[in-house]
Amino acid sequence: MKLRTAELASWRAGTLASTNELAGKRVSIQIDGGRTKLRGFLRTAIPQVETRDENGLVVSDAPGRSKRVAKRTFDGEWREPKLMTIFIHNEKGRLEKKTQMTMDGTFAGPDAMAELVAMHLHRLGAAKALSLTFVSDGAVWIWDRIDQIVAQAGIPKEVAIHQVLDTCHAVHHVSLALAALGVTIEQRMPLYRDLRTRLRNGEWEYVVKELQIFADDDPNNTDLQTELSYLQRHGEAGRLNYADFRRRGLPLGSGAIESSIRRVINQRLKGNGIFWLEDHAEEMLQLRALVISRRWDERIKQMRSWTKKNHLTDWRWTPRPMSCKLESQILDAKNAL
Repeated sequence: MKLRTAELASWRAGTLASTNELAGKRVSIQIDGGRTKLRGFLRTAIPQVETRDENGLVVSDAPGRSKRVAKRTFDGEWREPKLMTIFIHNEKGRLEKKTQMTMDGTFAGPDAMAELVAMHLHRLGAAKALSLTFVSDGAVWIWDRIDQIVAQAGIPKEVAIHQVLDTCHAVHHVSLALAALGVTIEQRMPLYRDLRTRLRNGEWEYVVKELQIFADDDPNNTDLQTELSYLQRHGEAGRLNYADFRRRGLPLGSGAIESSIRRVINQRLKGNGIFWLEDHAEEMLQLRALVISRRWDERIKQMRSWTKKNHLTDWRWTPRPMSCKLESQILDAKNAL
């Protein structure tokens, strides 16, 4: 993790060299979040007494009454580790054989994840790629930061940038919109199949128009309005042009990152009774990413070479603001002055 932080500092200073691994390649970038339970530090447990009524009779038993209660405990909370994968895809949108993915993740938040993506794109030479395709689900924190990722990675205008909403997530929201109508599955299935096919063929405007008819008849149906807004927002952003994406040989699904979430996070960091300290979870997240992507030996060699000349006491860093909303707010404030 210290090597990664040192690379970030070097990248910010403009001294991080590029490997040109992605030069002349079609590149896919996929980002998503998982689920892991983190725990706080041990503290003295506060004993819970039995609740009694005015007559002194027990109303409810204290938790753990029949067994020995631990003297120390900790607070646990669910956190979303962010994970990204970068890989070269072929003319059919699939992982190019005999190439390696690049995986990385962090618990430090969406800005940190976005900055890591930008750093890795620079390090791997994405500025010389044929195209960059961002594929993900509908999470706002991802799409909101793509423009900043591209800008900070130094991607020139000659490189084609594509944004693709995962088809499975898009089709699922069509299903949710029809389910909001309150009709049976048998009644809505024929319409669902028609709209699903049209959406996969890139006819998102037709799908939105059909759903808008139902929304006009039931203006108080907030669930339907939410799904309609979701499809229209991503359609207007150009993320639902699946027919065009298919012709260009771009990946249409986020199966790569979904599989990475399962293998990197779910199979090691997530489970019944598993709690992590944040530092330990961050370490394991990065180690798993290196092992699954088969980059362990490469990074260990780089780390040994780096530690001979450098010393870093901590892996943490303060991420840059990467949200385009924040940038627009600053611009609006300047215009107001």
